[in-house]
Amino acid sequence: MKKSISIFGGGWVGAPLAHRLAMSGHSVKVSASRRREQSSDPNLTAVEFRAELTTTRDEWNQMNDGQVQIWAIPPGRKENSEAFYLTILANWMASLNAKRVEKIIFLSSTSVYVNVGGELNEEAAINENALLAKAEALLTASAFPITILRLGGLMGVERFVAKYFSGRFVDGGNCPVNYVHQEDVLELISRSISKIEQGTYNIVAPEHPAKHEVGDADCDLRKMPPAKWDLAAACRDGKMVSSEKIMRELNYSF
Repeated sequence: MKKSISIFGGGWVGAPLAHRLAMSGHSVKVSASRRREQSSDPNLTAVEFRAELTTTRDEWNQMNDGQVQIWAIPPGRKENSEAFYLTILANWMASLNAKRVEKIIFLSSTSVYVNVGGELNEEAAINENALLAKAEALLTASAFPITILRLGGLMGVERFVAKYFSGRFVDGGNCPVNYVHQEDVLELISRSISKIEQGTYNIVAPEHPAKHEVGDADCDLRKMPPAKWDLAAACRDGKMVSSEKIMRELNYSF
């Protein structure tokens, strides 16, 4: 069944997600912080919108008519960004029409998990003081059905590991990675719209090679200078985040 969908955040995930959902027949609105060329797809509307502390209810209503609401705006890194981000989320939630909105999908991060070794699933301990953990708590305390998707390190398109490691001194080379490709993120968000009612799910590739193995392989592939790894130090963060739950429920292979 096709839905009306509002996507807050037309960035690296939100923009291609909007195009994918529109091509699937959904009616999609995606926010943009500045005016962009309108898509030729009749199912897709880009709304010039920026969430601020001063955003009025009428301004929120430009985006709030979607049956499915997807929040893809990451926290900022500016001073006072935590209070700003949580207040913005609270204002947005207060502006939603409970009779209209069927579900909310919130894009979080696996960074909420505490830094312990071994495999972690969705029941593992989180750092409750982390900003995104506070954001998750704010949303789940509402009356709306909430789907929280905790994304691993995002890779794909212009984001590739050699870009970040080549020629640099990098610590933690022995630590396992928790990466996920953009294609998997887009596909799993798309499927969760109709196939997941609510809950918390990790979205991370099921393979966790050491950081230096991934970096060396990608640098070699792209003919870029290798990184300088600190392989003598023990890994302080050996967590491997499991996506078994979403793979099982959606019968999905990364």
